[in-house]
Amino acid sequence: MVKQLAVIVLLLSSLSACDQMQSRSSTAILDLDAIAKATGQADIIKQQIEKANQELNSQLAIISNKLNEQLDSEKKKMGKKLSKEEQKQLQQLILQANKKMQQSKTLATQKSQQYRVALIQQLRSNIKPIAEKIARKRGADIVVTTNNTTIWFNPEIDITDEVIAAVRAQTAASTSSAPAEQTQKTEAAAAKTKK
Repeated sequence: MVKQLAVIVLLLSSLSACDQMQSRSSTAILDLDAIAKATGQADIIKQQIEKANQELNSQLAIISNKLNEQLDSEKKKMGKKLSKEEQKQLQQLILQANKKMQQSKTLATQKSQQYRVALIQQLRSNIKPIAEKIARKRGADIVVTTNNTTIWFNPEIDITDEVIAAVRAQTAASTSSAPAEQTQKTEAAAAKTKK
């Protein structure tokens, strides 16, 4: 009987310790997309990406024009009636120009993606201290963002609305020049990636 009572006490203390560990090891959930939309950052990021893409497309147009000018120049040098050898050379030049253009497009796409990633990373960096403060108040040890791999979570651990409210309050408390300063910081951080 005493042994059974000792085992029961031991089990109960183990369960109590597990409960305490679970309450200390809490997770908070955060929806960055919802925060970006609610705070206007999604629109700002979209505009910045569109502007960067316009610049990249402008650079691609310049490259394309230069390549076409080079091809036209070579065609003029060769004359109107081309020998088989000159036709082969012209075909090679066209293939090379197409290859250079494709490489330029690929590079532009990569730069655009890197810029997008830099803007999102800047958003995450701006949100991090706010999310951390709210999560710590709730006793959470980790903040996880929702994504396509999240199947379900308890809405009680979602701190998205609190972060949105804190970001809005912080924005309201800032001077009117703060959004411009933030945009400049974001563009500066992303410009490093564009190069």
